Amino acid sequence: MNKLLIMAFAGMLSVPANSQENEKIEGNGKMVTKNISVKSFNNLKASGVFELHLVQGETESVKVEADENLHALFIIKNEGNDLVIEMDKKKNLNLKSKNRLKVYVNFKNLQSINLSTVGNVKSDKLMRFNDLTLQCNSVGNIDLRLNANTLKINNNSVGNVSLSGEAKTAVIKSSGVGSLEANGLIVQDMDIENSGVGSAEVNVVRELKVKDSFLGKVKNNGKAPMKKMNNVTS
Repeated sequence: MNKLLIMAFAGMLSVPANSQENEKIEGNGKMVTKNISVKSFNNLKASGVFELHLVQGETESVKVEADENLHALFIIKNEGNDLVIEMDKKKNLNLKSKNRLKVYVNFKNLQSINLSTVGNVKSDKLMRFNDLTLQCNSVGNIDLRLNANTLKINNNSVGNVSLSGEAKTAVIKSSGVGSLEANGLIVQDMDIENSGVGSAEVNVVRELKVKDSFLGKVKNNGKAPMKKMNNVTS
């Protein structure tokens, strides 16, 4: 799995064929943990090759677990209300590591999460939000436990998305490759459009509006009747 993720990120960093030969960087195998102080933030933007852990609490900080010689590739910065976590894209890199690179983000509250990572994304415990927007353009599985008033999801990722918890209202647009497993997310009202490759399983109690396609069917395990809108056309 690690090799697949590294190859995917190499594609993200690829340059034209007439450019100079890739600079090969291989992890030295000595795992080092670094804690990084950050300013307060409301939005998270993450990209790069690493497993991302989201932890809600009373502090705001970032912890990186990586090979000693790979830490320099991580760029962690505040941009206004955004916390940006990325890996160096200025170099033409061919990155290799036998170890799983991990980033832990401790936050108080988030309004939006934008994922362009190559690697799994998970929450270590239940997270609570007022209104949350989730943008997924990642490669890897996403597994989140959350409670929210309003949840908006735009999924273009490659990998399964698993959600559990509760939401009053959810608006979901999915055009990715992989299934949406949200049977454990109890939602009162949902509007979902699934044009991706992979089914969507939801749990809606009151009102459910659906647009789906031949390769992206929607199944509801809740009590809400399914109101079919016009099917998604390719």
